[in-house]
Amino acid sequence: MSGPHWIAFALAATVLIGSMRLAWQHWRGRSDTRDPDTRRAGLRLAALLTLQLAAGVLLYLTLLPPSRDTATGALTVLTAGADPQLWQPQPGDTVIALPEAPATAGAEYAPDLATALRQHPSASALRLVGDGLASRDRDAVLPAQVTFVPAAAPTGWAALVPPATSVPGATFAVHGRAQGVESPEAAHAELIDPAGAVVDRAGLADDGRVTLHGTARAAGRSGFRLRLLDAAQEVIDTVVVPLQTLDQPAPRVLIVAGAPGPELKYLRRWAVDTGLPVQAQASAGGGVSLGDKPVALTAARLAETDVLILDERSLATLGAGQRAAIRQALRDGLGVLVRSTGPMGNSARRTLRDWGLPVSGDNRRTPLRLPAEADAALLQARRGPPRPAVHGTSSIREAATASHTATPPTLEQFALRPDQAHALLYDERDRPVGGWRDIGRGRLALLPVTDSYQLVLVGRDDLHAELWSGVLATLARALPQPAAVRVTTAMPWVGERVVLCGLPDAAEVRASDSDDTPVTLQIDPATGADRCAGYWPQRAGWHELRHGDTEQAFHVSDPADAPALHRQQTLEATWLRIGNRGVIAAAATAPSTPVPGPRWPWLLMFVLAAGLLWWVERWRPRTVETH
Repeated sequence: MSGPHWIAFALAATVLIGSMRLAWQHWRGRSDTRDPDTRRAGLRLAALLTLQLAAGVLLYLTLLPPSRDTATGALTVLTAGADPQLWQPQPGDTVIALPEAPATAGAEYAPDLATALRQHPSASALRLVGDGLASRDRDAVLPAQVTFVPAAAPTGWAALVPPATSVPGATFAVHGRAQGVESPEAAHAELIDPAGAVVDRAGLADDGRVTLHGTARAAGRSGFRLRLLDAAQEVIDTVVVPLQTLDQPAPRVLIVAGAPGPELKYLRRWAVDTGLPVQAQASAGGGVSLGDKPVALTAARLAETDVLILDERSLATLGAGQRAAIRQALRDGLGVLVRSTGPMGNSARRTLRDWGLPVSGDNRRTPLRLPAEADAALLQARRGPPRPAVHGTSSIREAATASHTATPPTLEQFALRPDQAHALLYDERDRPVGGWRDIGRGRLALLPVTDSYQLVLVGRDDLHAELWSGVLATLARALPQPAAVRVTTAMPWVGERVVLCGLPDAAEVRASDSDDTPVTLQIDPATGADRCAGYWPQRAGWHELRHGDTEQAFHVSDPADAPALHRQQTLEATWLRIGNRGVIAAAATAPSTPVPGPRWPWLLMFVLAAGLLWWVERWRPRTVETH
């Protein structure tokens, strides 16, 4: 039973006992000579009972006055971008300005949201105005009711997915999303390399998304730029795209062909010119092999190979032991490519199906046109400066440059389609050509193109190299990766916490271009086996994480260099933090809270009723004495 119920019970019992006492006294005193008028005595009893009940009720209302709904002011917190046109203060509101907020007359200033909430514990509602909560404020305990009045969405880049770590010569992709652009169908994006050359250009999709490609050069750390332009070629926004290029061992390639041919010749030449460890052999019939020394397809040899390239003839002649060895090597991480030089027979199809890559389609020869290229300037910028000839003349250099702008020839392919596979290439109509599937830790692929060497014959050895480089990069055995620290923060920013997990003891971090003392990271015991720590970078650029002899780098961006992207991420993080409690409102109604009403009216009436009760109880009729 709660306190109010106990008070009501005690007062009711007191009134009941008092009423019973008055009734008993009235019954005992009906024959009292002091009050011979029975009617007057009955009226007096009724008055006493009524006043006693009224006094009990008024005393209860004095102790526990009726509550009333009172509008309690919300705690209005101004963040960055809090435009005065977004909100109007409500009666009773307390306005707090965080450090990022613009100067506002009459606002109190607080260093962070948690401090503001502690200074105003009675605030039952919170109204956020502006771009939202900064990183330091997102862990604060929020009230039950949160209203978010967001600032206008920024114009420019709203999302960026930078490339992962790359290797020299590899093609990387940059994904972005723009918003707030007038006539987005006429706007476009450009990827600019560290030298300032545009390496790729593309228009925006209907939802503002775009994907651009570049080529990693030498090993090291660099910064590309993603630029957004409107229909008038005016720059709207530019963000830095960090890229880290690491040297890695070249994939070891083994080529086994059922017969010699130009496709094998130019494939092997490209591999040798690229510097790949390659061994190729082709059967000439009658037990004669051409090329490098014969290779036995044993488990030990396959374990030392990263990519095995077969054709339909060599595939059909594999023995049971060789097929079993390749199947196991696939599951252990080997990449296997079957290229087409002629019609594929049932034996080769059956072997592919047994390995995990069923093939449909027939052996019809169909033309293949590669996707349209970007303009010559973009291609030259993406590939970098050409390698000079040993005895080059101006005529030779001009001829080489002209050949790299020649129209690619129409190639030939078989109408074969791997079932439920990822596309290996695409044609000019964006239709898949060939395909690959994951088999255990390895990958198995089919490339039904028969004459990619024609690209070299017309001077487009650059396209031939890009084609085969992409195929081998997709299929090559994954290199063992050392245990690396995980940067769980999607995009680190200056002044905001970066969460690093998987840390060894005594890990240190500092800015690459700084001579400051490295910061030793303190692992949070609450993270358990994840072994995470927080780091607050104070400089933009690359930061080095060192533990023992291992060094790992990550990039930190400056909000001033990408204001639209930072604002959008802050808005999205705020919505994610407040969850379902947050509502958009231009002017939210202040919440009402029940509070006790005033006591003095009830106390005054109780004193009057108690005084009147005392007077009636003590009053006796005046008697006339006779002599």
